[in-house]
Amino acid sequence: MSAAPTTAKLLAQLERRNQLDAFEAAKLLSHRNGAKLIANLARVMRSGDQAYSREAAAYALSWGKDRKAAEALLTCATDSGEQDSVRAQAVEGLANHFDLAPRKTKLQLKAEELMLLMLDSPSATLRFWACFGLGSLRCQKAIPRLRKIAREDTSVYPGWWYVSEEAEDALERIAGRTTESRTPVHLRKATNPGAVQADKSKTPKPKSKRKEP
Repeated sequence: MSAAPTTAKLLAQLERRNQLDAFEAAKLLSHRNGAKLIANLARVMRSGDQAYSREAAAYALSWGKDRKAAEALLTCATDSGEQDSVRAQAVEGLANHFDLAPRKTKLQLKAEELMLLMLDSPSATLRFWACFGLGSLRCQKAIPRLRKIAREDTSVYPGWWYVSEEAEDALERIAGRTTESRTPVHLRKATNPGAVQADKSKTPKPKSKRKEP
């Protein structure tokens, strides 16, 4: 049996290899902890050369209930100069950190305010994950705007489903009801030739929206 790869080797894989290797490394790193690892992942998320490396670093930071990791994710999610995919992963990570938290901290309230702002983003990616995050955090303040998105938003998040459907799921979670995983739009049988279709060339990365890695 081969030895498990060292943390240093996984960090190098995350930062210097291809996209698939980066996410494989991130999944393994998500099960490890320690202040030094969090600092290294935050560094890659902040200044990695490739967007997929920064996104993978955000993924790896999304699991442990660590304040330093959550602070780094909030900084990333707030950065309007960062790519939407990286910011979205950071939002999802914040949702994981604060899901079912016994009380709302100042950090969680800042995360909620950011997600509320993202509901008005021109990016379907950011609106989608903001809906998910606000539902996970049971944010009552978001209910009126989530209802509006559920009624009016016609965008599809590529590889997943409609933003309006994610808003519907968020409303269910806020109400304390469970939701079932939806079928991605591009896998559904076409019943309306004029329906909006997702980009079939894009498939979901190994994110944590419905289950842990």
